[in-house]
Amino acid sequence: MVKILLISGGTISLLLGLIGIFIPVLPTTPFVLLSAGLYARSSPALYKRVINGRITSRYLTRETGRMAGLWALAIMWVMIALTALYVVEEAWLVILLIIAGISGTVFKIHYFFRNKNK
Repeated sequence: MVKILLISGGTISLLLGLIGIFIPVLPTTPFVLLSAGLYARSSPALYKRVINGRITSRYLTRETGRMAGLWALAIMWVMIALTALYVVEEAWLVILLIIAGISGTVFKIHYFFRNKNK
């Protein structure tokens, strides 16, 4: 049952990523990365097809992963800033948002930019 859910999620993610090639608002790289991760846990054959695919393989390079990490950091901090400025009125919530942002930044730097990650 879990394997079927992982394959289904990977397929939906891959379809969204392929649609994102043609629609500029929809991001391609995160969806292709997600589908590769889901396929890696559920189906080695599908994982190999995504990794070696003519279209999808160019979205799975190390540089693309780093670029996705930079975009994730930028979007996260823009959302935190907008929320802190326009939505939250209590100072303790702003502090909590900043702490969450710092911990998210540490995680993303550790995940996307370490030399051991492939």
